[in-house]
Parts: sequence; C-alpha cells; structure tokens
Amino acid sequence: MAEFVQQSIEEMIPEMEQMERVGLFTNAETRQILKKRRAYEYKLRRRTKCKEDYLQYIQYEVNLLGLVKERRKRTGYIFKKVEIDISIVQRIHNLFKLALVRFKDDIKLWLTYIEFSKSRREKATVSRLFTSMLQMHSKRPDLWIAAAKYEFEYNANPGNARGLLQRGLRFNPESKHLWLEYYRLELLFAEKLRKRKEILGSALPGEENDQDELLKGEAARVVFQKAVDNFQGKGDISFLLSFIPICHLFDFTSDQEDEMYRVLQNLYPDKPQTWDAMARRWLQKQSADTDGGLALDSETMFHQVFTKATEKLQSVEIWSLYLKACLELLGQEAEKNVMDKRLHSTLSVYEEARNNKLLSADLFDSWIDVLIRVGLIKKAQEVILEATYEYPKSVFLWQRRLALLITSRCSEEELMAVFRKALESLPPKEAWPLWEIVIENGMSTDSQNITQLLERASSSNCREVCLPAKEIYLDTVYLRQGIKAARVLTQRLMQVKPLSLNFYKQCIQMENLQSKPKLKVLRKVYEEALEEHGKTSPDLWLEYIQLEMQHPKGQPENVGSIHFRAMKALEGKLVQEFVTKYTLVQTEN
Repeated sequence: MAEFVQQSIEEMIPEMEQMERVGLFTNAETRQILKKRRAYEYKLRRRTKCKEDYLQYIQYEVNLLGLVKERRKRTGYIFKKVEIDISIVQRIHNLFKLALVRFKDDIKLWLTYIEFSKSRREKATVSRLFTSMLQMHSKRPDLWIAAAKYEFEYNANPGNARGLLQRGLRFNPESKHLWLEYYRLELLFAEKLRKRKEILGSALPGEENDQDELLKGEAARVVFQKAVDNFQGKGDISFLLSFIPICHLFDFTSDQEDEMYRVLQNLYPDKPQTWDAMARRWLQKQSADTDGGLALDSETMFHQVFTKATEKLQSVEIWSLYLKACLELLGQEAEKNVMDKRLHSTLSVYEEARNNKLLSADLFDSWIDVLIRVGLIKKAQEVILEATYEYPKSVFLWQRRLALLITSRCSEEELMAVFRKALESLPPKEAWPLWEIVIENGMSTDSQNITQLLERASSSNCREVCLPAKEIYLDTVYLRQGIKAARVLTQRLMQVKPLSLNFYKQCIQMENLQSKPKLKVLRKVYEEALEEHGKTSPDLWLEYIQLEMQHPKGQPENVGSIHFRAMKALEGKLVQEFVTKYTLVQTEN
C-alpha cells in the first residue's frame, strides 16, 4: 500500500514545485498540502473503503482550487494554469470517478459530481455524466427531468432534451411528472421558436412547414393526447387537470386549452372536479378583464356553471368546491359594488347548500367565519346552533358555539347548559377542548363556580380530561391561595391518581420557589412521581439524586439506594441514558 501512495505523491511533486516557484504558496504550505494529500491517499488505499473518505478528499481539493484562484487574484499571476489549476481539476475528476466505481448506486454522489462539472462549465462532461447516471437509475423520473432541463436550459439543445424525456417515458410510462414536463418542454420550445421568428421576421429556409406546426404548439398537443390515451380508463382526473395550468401559461395555446376542457367533459362528465374547472375558467377570463361590468358577467357565468353542477350532482363535494371558489373570490380586492355582490352570492350559496342538507361540518365552520367577519353575529349564532344539531359529534363546532356565546356575553347558566349538552354528545376522550374553554372563561370572569368546575374535571374518569385539569387546578389554587393551600390540594390529588409528570414537576417547582423548601414535601412528591412515572423518566431519578446531594438537609448516603432503584425500574435504552447523565452529574459535583 505504501509504495502506491508514494507513487501518487511523487506524481504531485511537479505541481507543488510550480506552486512554490511562481509564488502562489510557500515551501511550508506546499509541504502541508502534500502531508494532507498523503493522509487522504492512505485512507483511499485501505481494504474497506468509505464514501466519506472520497468526499473529504474531493472537498479538500475543491477548497485548494479556490485558494489557488484567490492567490492568483492577489498576486496577479495568471500563467501555469495547466500545470497547477487543471492538474487539481483533473485530480478531482479522477476522485469522483473512483468513488462512482464503488458507489454507483449513490444518486447524491452522481449529482455532486454533476454540480462540480456545471460549476466548471464542462458541458460535455455534464451530458456524459447524466447519460451514465440514467443508465444506472433509469427508474427515477426526477433524474430524467433534471437531465432534460440541463440540455434545454444550459446546453441549448432541445433535441437532446426531447430525446431524454422520450426515453424516460419508455422506462417510466406511468410517471405523471414526466408527461407533464414533456408537455411543458414542447410548449417552451414552441415559444422559443416564436420569439426567434419575431426577431428574424421569418423561419429559416427549408423549415417553414415544420415550424408552422411547431409554432402552434402541435407537438405539445400530441404529447397531451398520448398522455390522455395512456391514462384513460384509470379515473385519474387530477392528472388531466394538471395540464391546464401549464397550458394557461402560454398566450398561443387557447385552442389547446379548449380541447382540454372538451376532453375533460367527455371523459369525466360526472366528476365534481370537472365542473369546478369549467366554472373557474370564467374566473381566469375575468382576470384579463379590466372593466367592472365584464368582471361581473364572468362571475355570473361562473355561478351559472356551478348552479348547473349542483343540480346535476347533488353531493357535498360539489358544494364544497363551489363555496371554496366563492370564498377565494371574496378574498380578492375589488370595487365596493363588486364586493357586495360577491358577499351576497356567497351567503346565498351557503343558504342553498344548507337547504339541500349538503353542508359539511367544515362548511358550517367557514360560513360562521364569513358571518362574523361581516358583523352578522346573530345570524352566526343561529347557524352554529343548527351546525351542532346536524353534527353533534364535531368537537370544533361545539368549540365555536361556546366561543360565540362567550363573545356575546351570555349568562353563565346559558353557557353551562350548552356545555353540558356538548358533553352529552361527545365521547369523553374528545371533550377536553370544551372543558378548557369553559375553565378559561370561568377564570377570566372570576366565576364563583370555577373551583367546582375544576373539581368536577379533575374527578373525571377520562385521563384526557382529568390530567390537564389537575394541572390547571393546582396552578389556580397556588396563584390564588398560596403554597399552603397548594400543598393540601397536592396531598389530596395524589390520593386520586392518575397524575401527569407535568403535575409533579409543577409541585416541585412551586416548593423550590419558597424561601425554605421543605425537604419532606419534596421527597414525598418525588416518591409519588417515581411510583407513577419512574419506568419512563430517567431525568426524574436524576433530579431526586441531586436533591439529596444539594439540599442543605439532604442525605447523600441515600444516593446509592436511589441509583439502584433507578437501574431496576427504568426500561430498555433509558438505563444507558440514565447512566450517562448520572456520570455527568458526578463529574460536576
């Protein structure tokens, strides 16, 4: 191994001598460079080779190349580039090639090499690398697209780009992304030809007939038709719809866009997405209109298409799409008369969907948002009442109803009546958000019933309710009545488990905030906490150990016993975590 390394180093000596002779590096610096290279060469000659060794060596050479460039700029010396710069570049290429021989399945390595070659503007090398990579990874559509993009944008070779995408589709005929990018490529090429014709005034001799078709985007039309044929019968309307935004980006494809909508209607006449696309097309036309009257006419047609769709399909999905589009319109800035008409239309659509019993819980929620935004609070309360009747199992609708009651400053009796009704309708595991709203309201209004409410929540048989409720209860008592009342509550609640780990931490924190923390109380809390959470919390054991070591009245002789209990109680990998942290604690002390 040593003789091969020495041979490699000797081959570098002329390069080092040139660096030193022309004043780019000192003798000490060139010796340091050789030392680093020797170390990397030894790593590459090991029996078991590691990808990271190649990458580190490559990165070192790239950094060295950058340093040479900086030194040249500083000294103004521009000669001997073949002997110095190109020599380093060639070494980087060789290292990449060696790495790829061993790690040819590593796509990231291929792409790193490609990026390096791109930075050197080595177009032929990049093209060759893409070809080699695709031979190894032909089932990766994203790589075919990256290669085609390079050929089209950087190499200015649309023919190669087209060929790459066609070959990619032969290997991946089911790749939607490839079909879409192939379609985009043909339109970009057509646009490029149109711009060239605009500048030159005519097509090149002998190209008139072919270019007339290309200028119209006929190649893209063929791609679209083949894509539709390939996926026909698979019911994938979203793929067909994906072509429309691409087509809409170009100003010479209106005929193709018309054809797409015809195909959409023929293949998927009963799909809500078809009607949604047809209606939204009127909004796209509207964006090109500056006249307010034309805008309103476009919106009228938009509503007519959706009205026809809702009559034909009668589904929650079509109403959802209709209202989503209406809300998007409502969010766009316009003149006051246009905005007023949009609001009226949107509210009317909500009413129609409600009358047809086709409003989902989410749509009820968005309807309430609109009503609140325009100040129709009373109407919002009527709607939320109906919403919770239609969807009694919806937590967020009950949340909205309670929140609306609170903002309207209803009586506590009315709020609690609705709250009780909600609890009857919902599974206990899902009801905590409602408890939280009512408890927060009780504390903010300084309700006399807040203690009773917290007591009730803490006594719940449902962990999802009682655990967070006990935390809030303890915090409330501590802030309002002080540490003595908090200690009493802690003792009582520790008799009514479960308690969360956070509850115990609150108890410990409150006690430690006192001028003279009671060791007896802290020990009791730690023992109770460890009984419930000792299997899963190494930090809790460590805190208990630190208490005995650091408290003025602590008993360090108990540490060994606590450590033994921790090792016995903790599960799996937590034992090693505890040992590591315990070692750090001992070191600090």
